[in-house]
Amino acid sequence: MKSSVILSAVAMTFCLTDAMAGLLVTEITGRAEIEGKGAVATLAEISDGSRLSLQADATIVAVDLANGKEYVLKGGQDYRVTPNGPQGIGGSVTGAELPAKGMPDIRIEPGMAAQAKPAARSMATGNVLNPISPVKTVVVSDAPLFRWTPVEASTGYRLSVLKPDGSLHWEARTRDTQLPLSKTHRLAPGEKYVWRIEYFSAGGATSGASAEFSVAPAATIKQLSALKVDASSPFSRRVLYAALLTEVGAKDEARELWKELAKEKPDDNVLRKFAEAR
Repeated sequence: MKSSVILSAVAMTFCLTDAMAGLLVTEITGRAEIEGKGAVATLAEISDGSRLSLQADATIVAVDLANGKEYVLKGGQDYRVTPNGPQGIGGSVTGAELPAKGMPDIRIEPGMAAQAKPAARSMATGNVLNPISPVKTVVVSDAPLFRWTPVEASTGYRLSVLKPDGSLHWEARTRDTQLPLSKTHRLAPGEKYVWRIEYFSAGGATSGASAEFSVAPAATIKQLSALKVDASSPFSRRVLYAALLTEVGAKDEARELWKELAKEKPDDNVLRKFAEAR
């Protein structure tokens, strides 16, 4: 495989020419093995030249990040991974075009997701106000959703978003515990921001808390927007999207998606590790 450097989430842009050589496994059922390396697991990287052996009941969905194609490998035969895609012993395999090409190398491991621990996120009610999301993460939207813990004594909340220079970018009030940024006040790609949430009580007193976050570069937002998934998207596409979110540092959004995926396949140890990471 080509060498790769994991870039900082803030500075990262999608590389159009240095994607990993080979395949990334986004879904597997049954058992498959890479010759000389053992069993295949979710998010396994299969380099060019590798030989795959699939048992009769096995199926692998894998993506070539360089050419943006997704391949489905059926069991009961062997495959050789080539720069032009996987080749079955009985013939070539046709790849389906993904909505985006030139995706970045994915070099994530379950341990990486646990390196950074977000601020306290207790959902318990009371009089302690805490930001939930985004907190010390990257967002892949220029109009993200802000969420915070509820306060029993609150009669309303005030959300303020501050620009990198500390000046006010946007402010709004709500009685809810979440609020999307106004689309008329979109954030600048690649910049860092601080958001502050305050609550009001019947006596008029306020108390608040703040959190930092960064907006992904414009190229990253465009790329992930093309790949955007929902609950009806194929499992393999949602795994790919979650992996890309993790790679670019969008850990808040990635965490929620990993949890959903792990619920669907509770026996998948890789998915479980990402879902449990904090």
